[in-house]
Amino acid sequence: MDVFSKRVARVQQLMGRKGIDYLVLAPTANMFYLTGLKTVADERLQVTVLPAEGPLTLVLPEMYKEYAAKIHGHYRLLTWPDHQDPVELVMAAVTTKQGRVAVDEKMWAGHFLSIMRAFSGFQFVAARDVMSEVRVCKDETELALLEQAGKLADRVMGEVLKEIREGVTEKELALFIENTIKALGAEDISFKPIVASGPNGSLPHHITGDRKLQKGDFIVLDFGAVVGGYCSDITRTFCLGKATPEGKEVYRLVQEANELGFQSAREGVPCGDVDRAARGLISRAGYGDYFIHRTGHGIGLDCHEDPYLVEGNTTPLRQGMVFSVEPGIYLPGKLGVRIEDIVAVTSDGPIRLNNFSRELLEI
Repeated sequence: MDVFSKRVARVQQLMGRKGIDYLVLAPTANMFYLTGLKTVADERLQVTVLPAEGPLTLVLPEMYKEYAAKIHGHYRLLTWPDHQDPVELVMAAVTTKQGRVAVDEKMWAGHFLSIMRAFSGFQFVAARDVMSEVRVCKDETELALLEQAGKLADRVMGEVLKEIREGVTEKELALFIENTIKALGAEDISFKPIVASGPNGSLPHHITGDRKLQKGDFIVLDFGAVVGGYCSDITRTFCLGKATPEGKEVYRLVQEANELGFQSAREGVPCGDVDRAARGLISRAGYGDYFIHRTGHGIGLDCHEDPYLVEGNTTPLRQGMVFSVEPGIYLPGKLGVRIEDIVAVTSDGPIRLNNFSRELLEI
């Protein structure tokens, strides 16, 4: 039995335990996880229909017929030409009149509204209840790909460090990052790179712009690479020139919070406790109001997925879980500092999948 057939079998077992009759997935990481097929969502309906018992059915536009046939053969492939109503094919894959159907949360609303005709009389629930449980703990193959993606991100960080100088714009650095990621062999970027310089650094998800780097700037670089479908995500903060005493203190606190979060990420520890460990150190130093996001997010086929390291999440960490540890301090109008690593839980404790220096580098 191949890896995709094993995954489908695991999902169907879980569907049986949860009383879910059908699983309907959009062209997302969930579809890729079960089929190995990666397409792009658009106005044409693309869905995976998996019953609790029986074969998986892929309903795709006819233009994907040759591609889907080559990727794998364990699913039933139904394709439709542009003049046909694809919901008719979805209906053909649904053999019962009522029950519970779990739907991919990332499905376009228009597509969801159209397939509701095929599930008249059904109760709709979130596919996350099933898919997160099977995806949250990575196997050895997945961990190896995540490690490769992390190492590639480290290499890119070393290259971009050479490009940081006065007068370079945020956009120019971001373009360099994206091009270097692909030149070093990644399939794609995990997300649009974030380059936040000087006062822009206080915006955790700053939209990279035309600001030119200046002496004294703290520069936050946040990016990732996709290798074998799996994402990396790294953040480092550098200083162009000499850092101020305040900047050095903020950096020291974030660095220590990153280490404390990493050390606390052990099997059996609730997710919220990792957040509490990193946040507590920053709060005790008087900067709690300036740490304005959760400590971390899971990562895998999606850059953001379960588990989430956030206050109130009592889910215990398990072997194979992989997530970011990324504390930060953001001082409006002044600067921001974030240090982010991807961490995997193992039987021997946590390990980092990216290892570029976490020391303050004054360039």
